[in-house]
Amino acid sequence: MRLALLLASTMLLTVAASAAEVNVPAATGGADVTVYNNDFALVRERRSFRLPAAAAQLAFTGVSTQMQPETALLDVVKGEPVKISAQNFNFNIVSQSALLERAVGQEITVFLPNAAGLSTPIRARVLSADGPVFEIDGKVHTGVQGRLVFDKLPEGLRSTPTLLLDVTGAANKDADAEFSYLTSGLNWRADYVMQYDADAARMDLTGWATVTNTTGVDFKDAKLKLIAGEVNRVSAPREIRMMTAKAMNAQAAPAPPLADGVGEAEFEGTHVYTIAKATTLADKESKQLSLMSAGGVPVVRELTLRNAQPYIYFQQMRGQLQESNAAIELSFKNDPAAKLGLPLPAGVMRVYSLDERDSLQFMGESRIDHRAAGADVRVALGRDFDVSANREQTVYVHASDTSDVSAWKITLKNAKARAVKVRVLEPMPASWEITKETHAHDASNAGTVEWVMDVPAKGQAVLEYNVKSIR
Repeated sequence: MRLALLLASTMLLTVAASAAEVNVPAATGGADVTVYNNDFALVRERRSFRLPAAAAQLAFTGVSTQMQPETALLDVVKGEPVKISAQNFNFNIVSQSALLERAVGQEITVFLPNAAGLSTPIRARVLSADGPVFEIDGKVHTGVQGRLVFDKLPEGLRSTPTLLLDVTGAANKDADAEFSYLTSGLNWRADYVMQYDADAARMDLTGWATVTNTTGVDFKDAKLKLIAGEVNRVSAPREIRMMTAKAMNAQAAPAPPLADGVGEAEFEGTHVYTIAKATTLADKESKQLSLMSAGGVPVVRELTLRNAQPYIYFQQMRGQLQESNAAIELSFKNDPAAKLGLPLPAGVMRVYSLDERDSLQFMGESRIDHRAAGADVRVALGRDFDVSANREQTVYVHASDTSDVSAWKITLKNAKARAVKVRVLEPMPASWEITKETHAHDASNAGTVEWVMDVPAKGQAVLEYNVKSIR
């Protein structure tokens, strides 16, 4: 019995070793490429092949150098199905260093330049690929300058990354299959350009999708989809593939701000942006695609002073003066009434505006998170040179094991020739009570106390408040 098993195993190995290799090139129609925010993508291609025998090795070339071979799927959609018994991802690409590494201990030909300006061929044994180091006529040589010629291409080296599948199936039958896999090296982000009109308190907003390809392969005429949102990478590859296939058929909701040829649809907590026009994603290239555009969006400009952490209410800080400048922030509502109302993927928003001489100036930039339709969007631009504040603790009492009492004084200073309003935001601990204050606060947010302070031109305003904090 053991001898029979051994003979059977030997026969299988012999069949696998002698199986003909069938090159399965990428289809000319272009791949379906779905790019996620987390530096990975799903690639789906249609490929055709014919097995010359019942057992063969399918070689899928033109795949990403960063593909995750364990996620590869081969689904025959036309023709006889095949059974996959093993697979191997060969990403050791032909290069001088790879050739030298495989030739260590072997002889190659080195063409050395001579005094006549010609090249003299000599045989040299490769001792190390690091350098490299050669043995020539019994002596060890480094720093050899010459053309290297190898006798043959070492086994296992290929000119392009290749996924090898050992399969069995019907011989001499044409098959069309959907080949898909997950890969790193493809990423996208949103970039926004805001042209802010301070006098009209409005802006023109343009959104771009910046797609970066570092997979080592070009995706020509790809059908591109961009996923905004978070996808759990623990999910099974087939579940991700099926999800994307459904998302591809999702009906996009009408959204006037979207650029021409861009569709948007919600699917399972994410948003799918479909680029209608076929797009080529070249390796080592970042491509910008128009995503959306909106004009005349109402914008509110605010000066904001934010305290850092609520821990300050539980410690002695008398004598410590905290100085800072007010932050400049622009905010707008992402809804149809504001001429928007579509999901805004996370990205960087850059703001430009005209100065007093009508010259365009860069005001600042800020990263925004994914913002759903109807949400508020806030863009931090920097700090106001002329509006500053001093915060100091005037009283601190550790009242009990569970409570502390402190008093605070915030002095706002305005060096401008006009009055300004400043929002003062103080984060609070889980349980708190304002026992005394010089100005009424807004208590709409349980975790933050807000005061709106009027600061006169070339003057100052003082806010004082007492707080009881419960541990």
